[in-house]
Amino acid sequence: MQRFPRRWDKITCINFLQRKIILNAIAYYELNTSRLTDKQYDELSRQLVELQKDVDVHKTQYGYVMHDFDGTTGFDLYGRLNEKDKRYLMQLARYIFGSKSD
Repeated sequence: MQRFPRRWDKITCINFLQRKIILNAIAYYELNTSRLTDKQYDELSRQLVELQKDVDVHKTQYGYVMHDFDGTTGFDLYGRLNEKDKRYLMQLARYIFGSKSD
């Protein structure tokens, strides 16, 4: 379970978890690497789904991608990103996970 600073509001926590889940999905499905176990990823996914229950997800940073995320898989998250976010998050994932660029 992800712990957050007390000063973070719910939307900030959701934005953080959305980004973390998307980055880890990119690492796993696009870069063939991972730092999270399946169990850790599932826990984060369940936590995000729970946080998003009573929030208008479209008001979050990646709500356009995560609006119907149910935590079962992240295989299609990268493909759902707009081109700007694809470039940015792929670059960030490569930096974080140490993968080589194309």
